[in-house]
Amino acid sequence: MSKSFHHKGRALLGISELQSQQKDAKQPIRIFLNYDAVGHSPDRDCQKVGDIVKLGEPPVTSFPGTPSCNPLGNPPIYGDCWYNCTLDDISGEDKRRRLHKALGQSADWFRRALAVEPVKGNLRLSGYSACGQDGGVQLPHEYVEEGVSEADLVLLVTTRPTTGNTLAWAVACERDQWGRAIAGHVNVAPRHLTAEAETLLSATLIHEVMHVLGFDPHAFAHFRDDRKRRRVQVTEQVMDEKLGGWIGWYQANYSMADRLDWGRNQGTDFVTSPCNLWKGAYHCNTTQLSGCTYNREAEGYCPIVSYSGDLPLWARYFPQPNKGGQSSLADYCTYFVAYSDGSCTDTNSALAPDRMLGEVRGSSSRCMASSLVRSGFVRGSVTQGNGCYQHRCVNMSLEVAVDGMWKVCPEAGGPVQFPGFNGELICPAFHELCSKGSVSVPGQCPSSCYFNGDCVDGNCHCFLGFHGHDCSKRSCSGNCNGHGMCLSNGICKCQNGYTGVDCSTAACDEQCSLHGGVCDNGVCEFRCSDYAGYTCQNSSTLLSSLSVCRNMLESDMSGQHCAPSEPSILQQLEEVVVMPNYHRLFPGGARKLFNIFGSSYCDTVAKRLACWISIQKCDNDGDDRLRVCHSACQSYNLACGASLDCSDQTLFSSEEEGKGQCTGSGEMKVSWLKRLGIRFFSINTSFKGTSVEYRQQ
Repeated sequence: MSKSFHHKGRALLGISELQSQQKDAKQPIRIFLNYDAVGHSPDRDCQKVGDIVKLGEPPVTSFPGTPSCNPLGNPPIYGDCWYNCTLDDISGEDKRRRLHKALGQSADWFRRALAVEPVKGNLRLSGYSACGQDGGVQLPHEYVEEGVSEADLVLLVTTRPTTGNTLAWAVACERDQWGRAIAGHVNVAPRHLTAEAETLLSATLIHEVMHVLGFDPHAFAHFRDDRKRRRVQVTEQVMDEKLGGWIGWYQANYSMADRLDWGRNQGTDFVTSPCNLWKGAYHCNTTQLSGCTYNREAEGYCPIVSYSGDLPLWARYFPQPNKGGQSSLADYCTYFVAYSDGSCTDTNSALAPDRMLGEVRGSSSRCMASSLVRSGFVRGSVTQGNGCYQHRCVNMSLEVAVDGMWKVCPEAGGPVQFPGFNGELICPAFHELCSKGSVSVPGQCPSSCYFNGDCVDGNCHCFLGFHGHDCSKRSCSGNCNGHGMCLSNGICKCQNGYTGVDCSTAACDEQCSLHGGVCDNGVCEFRCSDYAGYTCQNSSTLLSSLSVCRNMLESDMSGQHCAPSEPSILQQLEEVVVMPNYHRLFPGGARKLFNIFGSSYCDTVAKRLACWISIQKCDNDGDDRLRVCHSACQSYNLACGASLDCSDQTLFSSEEEGKGQCTGSGEMKVSWLKRLGIRFFSINTSFKGTSVEYRQQ
């Protein structure tokens, strides 16, 4: 066959050959932010007041506007509904500037906080489907063909409306061969892009991007050990304790860690008890009274929701089984949430202090329970409330001030009174707002093992590649296992094809990740759940969302297929993945020199193969994706006079894997063979070395 007609499978589908292996040395993570989709989705972005847009996936049979999103309804409707746009939901220039500033600050924070093995060359994405959720974002064509330079993670940004108190959300949508997220979708609700929410927005975006990076239960299955092999078991506790080291993708800069106030000094009961038994501001059970947030930096309210259905048994804190807190992420616990204007510390975004109550707002003020009111005045209908009052820690005592008068609080907390005021102020306990200084912890390890090991009863148990009483020294574990060279600094420099701290793990071809696979010690695994947003679904449920691939799926209705969970993303899959692959497989009709069937049949086979490549069957266990059948590739080559590389096992099955172990088939209709006058061929005849099956039309 002429060399000009010989195409490797990857080249024909627009995928480059293997790039050189990435360096092992971790560098600050480079996050590339793409704002192209902001405001450009007519069915999901608010363009003007009164627009009706999708939020989530409204029922296919519904009309625009029904059901209408209504978080205050009975029952409340938070998602999969039609949203009525208001002025606050439109992302104008001012809001876009705030968005760019906040996300830029978040990207810079991660650059200082996390290091990662840098992508060598351009970061290329597979483009198998739209990236993200709630309709997703279509990947720019150049990200698939050429890649993004100087990037380890691409974040596609949108400003679509949300309901309830949701300020932003983010999800991962593509991973590299080691399971690390390399692309994600971040959405920020326009109504929260305000000066008042600026501080909260920055903190929230860092939190949300953490989910993309892998700090999320959905990513547990992707976590790696020091050898870059899948971890067998991961728990949330382990994730919290080990941070980047246990996940395997990142090296954390622990000097960037903030003080964790949530649960501070609450004792072991805070961890072991259900949240309805928590004390103070960590628990509330009525919406009638305001209170103080857990860190006493703001006045807040107690959000309690009555859901349309019963909550899980473990989340029932009220006699009514459908009653609980507003967030499933917080296990439906009820606690005080800050009013938007209730800050005690921020004088710019809060209400003016009530001088009749002796309040002062500022950096030294904290929220405290109080019934104070100036003598001769009445506080109102609520005798016991709260307010913002100054505090200071002096000589191992907590002092509070009202109207400039300072008083010492009881160490355990309790009431104090002030001249000129009726009522009393309830002091917090000393430990809530003041520190006794550094405390020696029994069993503490030297230098915290430099975060290169576990501290157990005062002894460091070093991770692989480290040694010494404090795990401060590097060592070439296993002498690099014969697959690398031990450098003078104790680090293994691995040969091409191997990786991990001790060079014991085999790497996979780059095509593994570009075809949605994840590598585990040289084996490219094709789990459906490894591909973000994909699940194994009954084939019949996919038909209503398909057009190009509908006939292909109707001919194989048995079992399940691996496809995007959201119908809108499934529809986009045909547009952005199936059709481009089809045009590559059938760019200008069949190649006449070698084609024996003609353009019409080549067109049919090419389209069928493009569908099989993009929507693959699931195995009987309902998790692994089955690669496209080797015979289907051969049939395409025969029908179109092409030379697709059928030995590429990141895309096609082996010749030994028969029907039922792969997606599609190499069936060819008898009616096409009759055109050639080859009726004497019998079923299962071999044609030019190609295994061909026939079926009567």
